[in-house]
Amino acid sequence: MARLARKQSGTGIYHVMLRGNNRQDIFEDQEDYQRLLLCLRGLCERYDDNGVRLPALCTLYAYCMMSNHVHLLLQEKENNLFWCQK
Repeated sequence: MARLARKQSGTGIYHVMLRGNNRQDIFEDQEDYQRLLLCLRGLCERYDDNGVRLPALCTLYAYCMMSNHVHLLLQEKENNLFWCQK
């Protein structure tokens, strides 16, 4: 049975969890952890080609990375998390 679509938060704050298939590891080494941190930084600290700072896509309040899953506590800006459902 398919799960129900998530409801949009009135505050824009979400607990996001990423997990490997069958609880398999998603991080093989320290470089994988660093790559995810770099991606998360890119959501919060964006720059254009000229080095001018752009508005953040989200605010990251907290994160926890384990070998087989990740927890993020973030707040979206301008409904960015739900863009693919519209």
